[in-house]
Amino acid sequence: MLCALRTLLFTVFLFFYQQGLANDTYNLEEFRQHQKKNLKQSSEKQQNCTGQPAMKPLENIRIGFVRLNLASDDVSGDERLEICENYEVAVQDFKHLDNFYFDYVDMGVPQYRKVRIQRVLRLLHRIFAMNINMTNGQSREEKKVIITTAQSLFEQFFSSVNINGKSNPYFNYFYSIPEAPLSNYAGVNNDLVLIILAFLGPHFLYKEQLFTSFIMLAGIYTGQSYDQAFDSALLSENINEYNSPQSLANQLNAAGLDAGTALLIGLTAMASAAFQRMNSGLESQETLENLLIRCSPFELLPIIYNNIACHCRPGRSCPVPGVMYTLYSMQEFTNRILGFDSRPTLSLASSVESLNFLVDYIVLSDSAVSDSEGSVEDSDSGDQDLSIVVQQQNELIAKLRQELANQTEKEEAGAVGGASAETKKCPLCTDRLTDVIALHSCGHAGFCNNCAERLIREERECPFCRNVPLSYMKILDMSLP
Repeated sequence: MLCALRTLLFTVFLFFYQQGLANDTYNLEEFRQHQKKNLKQSSEKQQNCTGQPAMKPLENIRIGFVRLNLASDDVSGDERLEICENYEVAVQDFKHLDNFYFDYVDMGVPQYRKVRIQRVLRLLHRIFAMNINMTNGQSREEKKVIITTAQSLFEQFFSSVNINGKSNPYFNYFYSIPEAPLSNYAGVNNDLVLIILAFLGPHFLYKEQLFTSFIMLAGIYTGQSYDQAFDSALLSENINEYNSPQSLANQLNAAGLDAGTALLIGLTAMASAAFQRMNSGLESQETLENLLIRCSPFELLPIIYNNIACHCRPGRSCPVPGVMYTLYSMQEFTNRILGFDSRPTLSLASSVESLNFLVDYIVLSDSAVSDSEGSVEDSDSGDQDLSIVVQQQNELIAKLRQELANQTEKEEAGAVGGASAETKKCPLCTDRLTDVIALHSCGHAGFCNNCAERLIREERECPFCRNVPLSYMKILDMSLP
């Protein structure tokens, strides 16, 4: 009887364990076992050296409405993603999420590293989607509390000179405080900055602020990462080895910079999607692949090339190759870094839309640099690096506009019956515009009727300026069909 009972208990345990594995989309149980094994080995080493046990439990991670439960043994698989009633964010949880991402990517054998990058980015995308949908389901008053909570933590992290009596290295990271000394970025964790900006920024930053912050972060993030890689001789100093998106990605993969680059690409795209969904009130239901097509941060490739070129040709200008400015080059680069291919579903119409978006993005970032630093005319001055950046950004805008014109010509040439296939879309829901709506009080236009009505009815803020519009009007656009 005892033997039969043990067999039965073992069978039941095995059944539930296998069920947990079958429902473990993100391999969280494998991650927990890997962490427990490493923590046990570290604890045994420390105990042998000091005589004191140092076993540290796995940390739970709370991001907004979502808790990633890594500590409990009574749940498994996807059940570890738990929905909470209230919105809560803390810097400590963002630090845990940062550690979790890189620990996850680095576990296991190297040949499956790309698979782990994909899985953990899908998990982050799921956390974003759950937070977006929960936020959109809240009442007007509850949404205001969420915005205030996100903004308060963001401003505390980036606008406080001192935290807990110590100098704050993140103070004025984004140059947002006039007359204040700029951050020297010493002692900062750029991964943490990226995570905080991506999860909190879409709640309260207006469009120009969000774009400018991401463009600034991308330059700092990749610049410091590549500085360290070149100092350690992990990257080649031969500029000819970076002349295509494929070779550029291969160099970053070989140097172990794929995880950080994937995080930068993924979170920038997720933040852009979150901004659109939370301002439109629409649910997030798209896959990670579709999100990377619709919100791909195409501006990153020239920035990455520039930060590498300054090491290969120090003190000399090195123009970005024209191939780096195309949409398909960014898709190829993303494919090589993340390990999957979303290019076949990228239509010509979405290409034109993305190019329009990118031109606006770079113009905004270029204006931000010009306003904060002033014009630089002498390339041999002490501000040589800045002048090169400004010049290359201007070249980027010109090339993008030419690419946009070429794509539009192709689209018009392929239109049925001679009608133009060019379409205009609402910046929030991305549906095709049949009418163009402008908001009273701020004058921003380009919304569809449904999104404009939602902004007024729910007293939402204009995504371009964060003013609350009181009414809207239809404007005549002769370019619409």
